[in-house]
Amino acid sequence: MRRVTLAAALLVGKGLDAVSTVVVLRLSDSVRESVPLSRALMAWLGPVGGMALLTAVTMVVVGLLAESGVLIDRLAGGDTPDWYVPGLRATVYLGCATWFGLIGLWNFSHLL
Repeated sequence: MRRVTLAAALLVGKGLDAVSTVVVLRLSDSVRESVPLSRALMAWLGPVGGMALLTAVTMVVVGLLAESGVLIDRLAGGDTPDWYVPGLRATVYLGCATWFGLIGLWNFSHLL
């Protein structure tokens, strides 16, 4: 898969997580953000600004992790299997996108 498509999938998943977090926190007083970094960023920049910054940081960190296969391949002198670099990239991007999407759905389930 192309990098842009994989990054877009990650952005959709993380976007669902971010939007659901902000919506649920605004609509329900019985729910609180459990991730310390998210709480700190939202206290500093407000809910929308904090989640926007966290989404940007997440995109960079996951992108670096996904592209680490290129570094590993170079360190191994190109001796990794042909599927390794694209496989690692797709697994990391799509795995994280799925995880964040599921968290977003879980967040919205608190409104039911």
